Amino acid sequence: MKKIFAAIAMVTLTITANAQALIRGPYLMVGTTTSIVVRWRTDQPASSRVQYGSAANALTLNVTDNTLVTEHVVKLTGLSPKTRYFYSIGSSATVYQGDANNYFETLPNAGESGKYRFGVYGDCGTNSALQGNTRDRMNAYLGNNYMNAWLLLGDNAYSSGTETEYQSNFFNHYKDTFMKKTPLFPTPGNHDYNNDNFDRQNDHKVPYYDVFSMPSQAEAGGLASGTKSYYSYDYGNVHFLALDSYGREDQATRLYDTLGRQVQWIKADLAANQNKEWIVAYWHHPPFSQGSRNSETDPEMTAVRQNFIRILERYGVDLIICGHSHIYERSRLMGGFYEPQAAFNPSIHNYSSSSGKYDGSTNSCPYIKNPSNKRGTVYVVSGSAGHLGALSPDYPHKAMYYSNNNYGGALLLEVEGNRLDAKWIGEDGEIRDKFTMEKNVNRTQTANIDYNSSITLTSSFLSKYNWTNGETGRSITVSPAASTEYKVKDEFNCIEDVFKVTVGAALPVKLVSFAGAADASNQATLKWSSAYEVNSAHFVIERSVNGKEFVEVGKVSAAKNSKQNKTYEFKDETSSNISNHDSLYYRLKMVDLDGKVEYSRIISLKIQWIGKSLDVEIVPNPAISQIVQIRLVGLEKADAKMTVSNQAGKILKDKQLMLTNKPITFLPENMPPGIYFVKVIIEGTSIVKKVLLY
Repeated sequence: MKKIFAAIAMVTLTITANAQALIRGPYLMVGTTTSIVVRWRTDQPASSRVQYGSAANALTLNVTDNTLVTEHVVKLTGLSPKTRYFYSIGSSATVYQGDANNYFETLPNAGESGKYRFGVYGDCGTNSALQGNTRDRMNAYLGNNYMNAWLLLGDNAYSSGTETEYQSNFFNHYKDTFMKKTPLFPTPGNHDYNNDNFDRQNDHKVPYYDVFSMPSQAEAGGLASGTKSYYSYDYGNVHFLALDSYGREDQATRLYDTLGRQVQWIKADLAANQNKEWIVAYWHHPPFSQGSRNSETDPEMTAVRQNFIRILERYGVDLIICGHSHIYERSRLMGGFYEPQAAFNPSIHNYSSSSGKYDGSTNSCPYIKNPSNKRGTVYVVSGSAGHLGALSPDYPHKAMYYSNNNYGGALLLEVEGNRLDAKWIGEDGEIRDKFTMEKNVNRTQTANIDYNSSITLTSSFLSKYNWTNGETGRSITVSPAASTEYKVKDEFNCIEDVFKVTVGAALPVKLVSFAGAADASNQATLKWSSAYEVNSAHFVIERSVNGKEFVEVGKVSAAKNSKQNKTYEFKDETSSNISNHDSLYYRLKMVDLDGKVEYSRIISLKIQWIGKSLDVEIVPNPAISQIVQIRLVGLEKADAKMTVSNQAGKILKDKQLMLTNKPITFLPENMPPGIYFVKVIIEGTSIVKKVLLY
């Protein structure tokens, strides 16, 4: 009987295991440089396992949680930044999903430039044909390009943000595209708060906060908010703020209450992230719109405009993106406008009259912001990823350069270095609006280089390039013979960089090497080479035994004028006579045809200490002055400096001469009897002798 019950139990367990099915996901949350959260849902409780690796067929790592749950949340840690990983999801016994289409990329390090793409979807969760078309057109535009992050602007599941609506209107729609590849960074809208339910605005007890995970502890950068309602994160050189414009903090304040907890956190976060190249903020309720929502009459929108956006402008936020109004609207680079739209004055509030389209059409140059002047923000309403709404009476809004209520669509941000391109891709696949922003361009730079040297110049902007010397790359390498100014413009003559290159005066010789060595007999051989020579006459080779006092030991003719590498060699035939030192020092005196002189660096050579005693001998001593002679002892010959002085220290003779081992007369004629001192300096060695005349 026990065996029968055991068999029944095993059958029951098998049926239960087989009944487990994936009904949601996988989807990716809280992406960071070294971790990511993978979520999914099953219809029956099961353990959780994510296998992952560098290739779809090499999932060599895994994280397993044996707790039986239907809501699976697995965090992968210890990942490498800016790296693609493939993964599968399942239980400890079964793989639910995992092939070449299941992958993600970790975030790059904060501040790192690259080519990044961010999809921005507003009011998308309608379960409509428009929603599907917008998804498919964005996916087609991306092609094989990776969408690095997926931003939601709220109203993600109509009409009340229920669990059922999230499943049918959101998860079912995106499960085969962005959801399993791209980390998601959402914000809530009024429909996520149970369709304007006052109690849910206070207690936040809505499915939105259950189905999504957020980096509220600064896991992905920024400052920790400590709440899932709002947070910030860094994606490379872009700093994002994801805000909540509808829920109440502490059941009291909202986004537009400037003394509230959220705004105080925003101020602190922006103050701490002023070094980021781009700052983008997004939330649900826009400050300006004349679409299905009217910023003149909607109380949340009016309060955001009047009380809040001036704070973001003050901190230099570059781009603000909102949903809520089921339309697409976009301003120029603007700021300082917080009144009803009738008061909008383009000459005051627009910081640029350009369309920003950057396509060669009339007045379409990019919006340019420089570090010294952070003013100017572009406002975008992109709330038609799910459906279109009616227009307000005063459509289009006066602050908006472009408005479109005929097509739904979604926004794609493409950021590369100091250039940001925004493209609104319609449900029909057309790019119906676009604009470009550039930072820290139109620069004037100075550089100093040596004569006959090269320098690489790189434009500050990304575009096509037209240099004054005819080149077309972003970087050029130049070798000007004289000080020269180089300019580079973009293809539409909107941006120009200026490079002022100052060339130093031409030297007689540009040395690229100077070295030497001594053989066993202490004969030194010197070798050097020049990259170029201008008006050069000759090289004087100078030697020293202490690195301070130098004497000339030879001369080599130079090339006069040459732009080719020249090599030279000199053998010091007298160096073998030096025996009481262990190092010799050499330098080159480079002389041009006009007599100008430049010295090379000093090099040292090791020589053999032979042990000979360097000395001079005076014979006879004592003697009469006419027959006194001096000779070198220990060397055959040597350059010497000689001084003869009397007992009072008065110098009677001071002369440079060549001494040899043969005696020579050296005293002045007709010297009276007395005691005299002879000082001889040879290669830094000083020898003093006393002479007695009678």
